[in-house]
Amino acid sequence: MKHLLKWLKYVVLSVVAILTLIPVLYVLFYSFKSNQELITGGSLLPRKWVFSNYSEVWEELNFSLYFYNSVIFATVSSGLSVFMGAMSGYVFARTQFPGKRLLSLLIIGVMFVSLGPMTLFPKFKLAVDWGLTNSIFTIPLVALYGLGASVFLYEGFVKSLGKEMDEAAIVDGASYFKRFYQLTLPLMAPITATFFLLEFIAEWNNYIFPLVMSIGNPDTKTLTVGVVELRNMGSGAAAWNLLLAGSMISVIPVLVVFIVLNRQIVGGLAQGAVKG
Repeated sequence: MKHLLKWLKYVVLSVVAILTLIPVLYVLFYSFKSNQELITGGSLLPRKWVFSNYSEVWEELNFSLYFYNSVIFATVSSGLSVFMGAMSGYVFARTQFPGKRLLSLLIIGVMFVSLGPMTLFPKFKLAVDWGLTNSIFTIPLVALYGLGASVFLYEGFVKSLGKEMDEAAIVDGASYFKRFYQLTLPLMAPITATFFLLEFIAEWNNYIFPLVMSIGNPDTKTLTVGVVELRNMGSGAAAWNLLLAGSMISVIPVLVVFIVLNRQIVGGLAQGAVKG
């Protein structure tokens, strides 16, 4: 019976892995086809490998700039979200202040309401009035939203650490900020890596917000905006070959971040599962 369950586990995992990889393999192999071969159909593998799809997308369609903008936008947005979430979670876990319960309920309430469409125009107006749309480095300042999940993620993690370490630091004369930056923040590394990757993927795939913010300033377009615009690059038909090549390019940074932070991410998920 144990052997049967073991084999059943591998079969289920294999089926899930195959179903996950099939679309990726389609995009990978189809990105090396000509647009005519893509439209007429055929086998999975290209009859003629067209490597120039990637060079055309990268050099002639300004994808190097879009790639740079996406890296900056996703990294800055994720970094700000992690930093704000870590500080807010520490405050909720370690500090008693008037209105804490009400503020906590408001954050929970906002988590269950989709504010994206409602806040898009106010954010755009604010960014234009303050001149934040002129640089890809300043656009993420108005992209901060959805901190509710990170606040409670960090709050639960800090509470699981116990108060003994903070109490010992208070006896030694450590200030509030010193206890956060030098004691608690280093212990947050696994959960921070996990949350950073989740935020990085979300911001990397964000389409509507960068699209709106790049109105009037095409130099701030991100990769997702550029990939969607490739649909109109063909002569009379959508340039699916370039669209798929651009899509494959957009996957690379997320894979790099996951490979670099792999150990911390697995550790953070494991700690979250145990301590949650």
